[in-house]
Amino acid sequence: MNILQSRYNTIFYYFSEKIVVLKIFEEIHMAKVIFVDSTKEKVVDISGISTVPVFDISVPITLLGGKER
Repeated sequence: MNILQSRYNTIFYYFSEKIVVLKIFEEIHMAKVIFVDSTKEKVVDISGISTVPVFDISVPITLLGGKER
């Protein structure tokens, strides 16, 4: 059993942001989550979810020419 499946309603981290997993879509490796600090719901890649915050340095997509929503 996947760690996420056994712990609905538990605080996890999506990189450095606190989240709660609402639903898991195993077929597409995504999960519907709610961000605790903003109460926004989004569908995110399961690979970014962990039990501890991740503060790795990354490059924002806007710096690479992507559009901000």
